[in-house]
Amino acid sequence: MGPADWIAELEAGWAREHPDADLGTLPPLVRLARLALLIEAFQTETLAPFDLTPADYSVLAALRRVGPPYRTSPSKLYSALQRSSGGMTKMLKRLESLGLVARSPDPSDGRGSLVALTKAGQRVQEQAFGSFLEATKDLLGTVATKKLDEIDRSLRALLEIFEGHFESRARGSRNGIRARRARPSAASGERRLRAASPRGGEGRRPSLYE
Repeated sequence: MGPADWIAELEAGWAREHPDADLGTLPPLVRLARLALLIEAFQTETLAPFDLTPADYSVLAALRRVGPPYRTSPSKLYSALQRSSGGMTKMLKRLESLGLVARSPDPSDGRGSLVALTKAGQRVQEQAFGSFLEATKDLLGTVATKKLDEIDRSLRALLEIFEGHFESRARGSRNGIRARRARPSAASGERRLRAASPRGGEGRRPSLYE
């Protein structure tokens, strides 16, 4: 069954079971959900020759974007990549064991540390990025530039809608917490909201695109 077939089957099922509902907004979201899974598989496939996961690569890319000497603090990394500090620690340990990053004391903070790309890490990041660009060109090379621009505009509009939705919820949560600061349940409510939001939670940044 091809993509068009199973989407049509879903639409037929929705229409049969919910005959009075306006279902026009569902097919695009189903397609996007399927696309997200395929893009994740594409990233994983592209990085497999480098013994990296998309999460691994996101750290190397973030350090590379810092600029020479490709070094920053773990806290800035997990903030930029929207990871928990515990999750970032595990990733850094793995990358350190592969010789791709190195940690050292922060001279400006006696209790802090810095993470830097090693020469091997710089080399692997560059090779992986080049491999991804080639794979993307092979995949999308037959799509006309005008069509790609049209797709990009549509995706940008959808992304702005979703990000605006969650940013609005987060602002509302923060305002509510300030108004109820003495109540012990407020902080846990904010944590639940962050976990539900794409800007909280683990591993949802599109690592190879950055």
